[in-house]
Amino acid sequence: MSGTNLRNMGAGGALLLVAGSSAAVLLLIACANDGMDASEPAAPRDDGGAGVIEDASRPNDDLDGAADPDAGIAVDSGEAGVDPCTVDWCKTPLPIPDGGKLSLMDVWVPAPNDAWAVSEQGLVLRWNGTLWSVVWDAGKPLYGVWGDHEGALWAVGGQGAIFHAPNGTGWAEIPSGVTTDLLGICEGARDAERPRNVAIVGSSGTVLRWSGETGEDGHPSWTTSSPGAMLDLHHVWCAGFDIWVSGQSTDWLSYGGALFLDKGDGWERQTVGAGTENYASGNTFSSVWAYDRQNVWLRGGRGFVHGTASLTDPALKWSEQRVTMSGGLKRISDIWGSGPNDVWFAGTFGRIHHWDGSELAITATTNSWDVLASHLHAVSGSGPDDVWVVGENVALHRNVDKGAQK
Repeated sequence: MSGTNLRNMGAGGALLLVAGSSAAVLLLIACANDGMDASEPAAPRDDGGAGVIEDASRPNDDLDGAADPDAGIAVDSGEAGVDPCTVDWCKTPLPIPDGGKLSLMDVWVPAPNDAWAVSEQGLVLRWNGTLWSVVWDAGKPLYGVWGDHEGALWAVGGQGAIFHAPNGTGWAEIPSGVTTDLLGICEGARDAERPRNVAIVGSSGTVLRWSGETGEDGHPSWTTSSPGAMLDLHHVWCAGFDIWVSGQSTDWLSYGGALFLDKGDGWERQTVGAGTENYASGNTFSSVWAYDRQNVWLRGGRGFVHGTASLTDPALKWSEQRVTMSGGLKRISDIWGSGPNDVWFAGTFGRIHHWDGSELAITATTNSWDVLASHLHAVSGSGPDDVWVVGENVALHRNVDKGAQK
């Protein structure tokens, strides 16, 4: 499966066209409910044992499927006079051209009042505490952004593109030596052996590593370190010296989700399952986040998969948390946390979930408690009270002032 084919993800917004008087009545009721005051409780739902707990004060999360956002999910309009903040999130103004599209694919948050985002349209944006502005146009699709220990910014994107900006200025392209789409970047811990520890992943099993060596041109000398053949890799996460990579095996003999860990001595494929349940079979793992080797989260095709272990029993024990999802695989969703009991999940159908150490709960992205009609691609933060989620024509900042859920 090529990187080009992995990215067909629509942004919602149109009202669902219905036929027949009964459907019309239902549509009118839905429109009326869209203006419901957030204080009006919804009926509790039975989670059916799926692991997502909902109550009367939380928005609805249909575990059994949902209409495509392109087919008409009710949405907060964001027009003048509409409060841009819910109890959990605040919409922030974006420089979107009239009638245009801004697909924010990743976000990096070095500190409060400072955030960076990249778009599939090739733009680099920066938040200064008040507004977003475009600071550079790469001219190529961008899918990942990261800030290194020196305060420099990195961005990766289509056809092997890597860009670097010391102190966030003077963006320049860095030769990568590959032509595949690059989807994710991170930098792990450093030591004398690895004065730099950058990892980049992409389609066709591409993994680029940089340990600090440079060529005669002064550019990084990248080494390839693919964990195997016939892989599409979607995401990379650095936790200390550990490098986690998630994706999908395209080999028909082992088709399914793929998770690899490099502890510094080579790649090890991880078994993801519980008892007789194999969560990798026929699946894909579009994103991975690890606090350490004892706390790992994956985004699978059916939901989130949580791996836990202990120092005395280091083998990860996996459990699945089902939630609604859909869409292509390139940035279908993202995971980020400030700790093992504060993990955020952003994904399709405008859903943002939060793990507090005991339950996975959906958060409110619209004042009407409907699903936000935008696919969400990435989440990151500088701490538990400074969290950003970005996606199709939207950038959401965690609303601490209104007492957002911890």
